[in-house]
Amino acid sequence: MSRTLKEAKDSVISEINELFNNSDFPKLPIDENPIQGDLSVICFPGARSLNKSAEEVAYDVSLLVSNINFVKSTFIVKAFCNIILDWDALVINVYNDIKDINYGRGIPKKESILVEHTSANATGPFHMGRARNPIIGDSISRLLKYDGYNVSTEYYVNDTGRQAATVAFGIKNYKGGSSEKEDHRLVECYRQASEELKANVEVKSKIYEKMELIEGGDKEALDEVKKAAKLMLSGMQYSLKRLNAEADSYFHESDLIQDGSVTRVIDSLKKSDICVEEEGAFYLDLSDKNIAGRNQKFFFTRNNGLSLYTTRDIAYHLNKFERYSNSLNVLGEDHKLQSNLLNIALEELGSSKPDNLFYSFVNLPGGKMSTRAGRVVYLDDMMDQIVQASFERLKDVEMSPEQKILLSEKIGIGSLRYNIIKVQPEKGFTFNIDDALSIQGDSAPFAMYSHARMSSILRKYGREVPELVIDGNLFESEINLMRVMSKWPDLVRSSSDKLAIHKIPNYIHQLSSQFNNFYRDCKVIGDVNESLRINLVCLSKRILFDALDIIGIEAPERM
Repeated sequence: MSRTLKEAKDSVISEINELFNNSDFPKLPIDENPIQGDLSVICFPGARSLNKSAEEVAYDVSLLVSNINFVKSTFIVKAFCNIILDWDALVINVYNDIKDINYGRGIPKKESILVEHTSANATGPFHMGRARNPIIGDSISRLLKYDGYNVSTEYYVNDTGRQAATVAFGIKNYKGGSSEKEDHRLVECYRQASEELKANVEVKSKIYEKMELIEGGDKEALDEVKKAAKLMLSGMQYSLKRLNAEADSYFHESDLIQDGSVTRVIDSLKKSDICVEEEGAFYLDLSDKNIAGRNQKFFFTRNNGLSLYTTRDIAYHLNKFERYSNSLNVLGEDHKLQSNLLNIALEELGSSKPDNLFYSFVNLPGGKMSTRAGRVVYLDDMMDQIVQASFERLKDVEMSPEQKILLSEKIGIGSLRYNIIKVQPEKGFTFNIDDALSIQGDSAPFAMYSHARMSSILRKYGREVPELVIDGNLFESEINLMRVMSKWPDLVRSSSDKLAIHKIPNYIHQLSSQFNNFYRDCKVIGDVNESLRINLVCLSKRILFDALDIIGIEAPERM
């Protein structure tokens, strides 16, 4: 929180505890961030020892603390004695804390972090079920950068194995679809090849032969699958760019085979004390690693000596830690076991281990998405739908068609991102376009409109923001707005430390709501406290801009 406010709270808490020590009161817990007021003494624990009701204890506490420095007033809500600080004495210093250009940003840190996100197989367009991955991954990386870390993002391209060989075979032998977007066009090649793989023995033989050449390190075969993956990815990258979530770099799995990394991993794992050979294949015996069932055998070679996907994943993580001190993987909840097995293998090799952020999949109102049941909605189609719905909501807004097109793109994509980020990653939820685009309540349009309103006030003011001068008594709405802004640094630290990205949109809603209450209650331009209020608008706008940017949403100047 604001340094000044933190010091004032610490001082009051210290004096309260001293009063407790010097009286018959037990030491009662104190909430530093209550829903109401600035501090709250929780009086339930004192009821039994003082032989009073909790409400009576709260009343006694209010009398006890009323003369403490910085305490302006108290009010009782059931068993809570809520304390309001003397904001008239604090406001100048709190304002000076908040106006610092680096307010909320973390100090630069030595640690470097590679955030791997998305990494969907290059077999066709992204679908909505996994839309959380790029949005969470991109937002987490933005948050960590804001908190001072040296962060890069990376997409791991799975361009070896059966699926990659099938894609390459399909692109080479079948005609694509009619779509102008490359991934939508080429997915038809993949589908045809997949069907032939099931039905045609000759095609199956060719694909499996190609797969063996790939895993054996044949340069021509590796170049072929890498080229095919890049073709498919060219369309997928366009989707990520539109989503404002494209990775900084793309790392191809095939390179790990070509440069000998996979061979070195196999040679190293064979030296492990828990390595076992079975009919020519090698595995790690995990029976003493708290792993259940058949997964106790963690195979890292086939019986022909070639690698598996898991082997190449180990090589990739060793490569990560050669380049970065820390690694964070954003993964679907279905990867938990695989990640556990990977970490055991990395331990055997004496390597660092990645941190993981798991997420549940997105559902749509029609139910859980299923490829087999034909209930798959592409991310591209959802982006088109939500942008079009946003455009239709702007039909009565006075602006040119070109401006409406640009604004509807910002609102639509921003609403998609916000609606996904605001739910804690581990919790499943159903995405609904109408909810995401609602101008009321916890939504991107509400926050974006609040930013546009702040911008409008500053345009109407039309001058440089003045030095702060306070010529009148503070209104409750002014104090409440400063309270919310004071929370920003702690909110950033907490969200970053716990990888709790959902806290950012929660804060955005809180700040937007409180600003609109302030705007409703307080005339800004032409009031005796104009200097304070125009400064509050300016500071609110800057913090809201930063918070929206962390979750990848463009903050509009006009709406």
